[in-house]
Amino acid sequence: MKVIDLSRELRNGMQVFPGDPPYRHEYVKFARKYGEVTLSKIEMGAHNGTHVDAPAHFVPDGDTLERISADRFVAHGSVLDLSWKRPGEAISAGDLGKFGDKIARGRAVMIYTGFSSRYGTEEFFYNWPYLDRSAADYLAGAGVAAVGVEGMSVAGYAGAEGYPYPPRVPRDDVVYVHYRLLSSGVIIIENLTNLDAVLRECGGEALFVFAPIKIGGGEGGPARALAIC
Repeated sequence: MKVIDLSRELRNGMQVFPGDPPYRHEYVKFARKYGEVTLSKIEMGAHNGTHVDAPAHFVPDGDTLERISADRFVAHGSVLDLSWKRPGEAISAGDLGKFGDKIARGRAVMIYTGFSSRYGTEEFFYNWPYLDRSAADYLAGAGVAAVGVEGMSVAGYAGAEGYPYPPRVPRDDVVYVHYRLLSSGVIIIENLTNLDAVLRECGGEALFVFAPIKIGGGEGGPARALAIC
């Protein structure tokens, strides 16, 4: 069995979506000898790092994390190699249609573009390849269990107040893509990494685990995403 970690490390100073709360970790106590304990505290946004979007993120009265059955965070599926997509370019239904039965009811669809290699650069804040409306319709219509992406959002960047990064899509498109997927029962996983390792070492096929922390009332939460093959 091979286990590939698809998750970002949570650490101070990490990149977060423009306008989201930053991640902060600090020690309250630090063990210096036998019998003492180390304790720390964390402050963060629910969508920092690799995370899951629950329906409540965009669907009024949608399910929050604790109301979603644990078995929905585990699914067999495929990594789709869309590495020919450029940064900031839309992924359409036509692009996804090239992968045939890899996109099917109950399967997880993880989209590799290579954009995760830009983590740590300014471009990572706004210029990821993104699903357009037709792609969201395609995945929802196919009844997939989950879709995962390397960017900080499954939809395009619509701009954020106080940030200079140029918008890529209208705000309405961001809402539509999230709402279409989440209201159709598709779990969204964002800010994945190492999807190329799944292609290289597992032939692109794996059992994916993307269980978030069980936050009561949580519209999203950090996840340790794994591929098992």
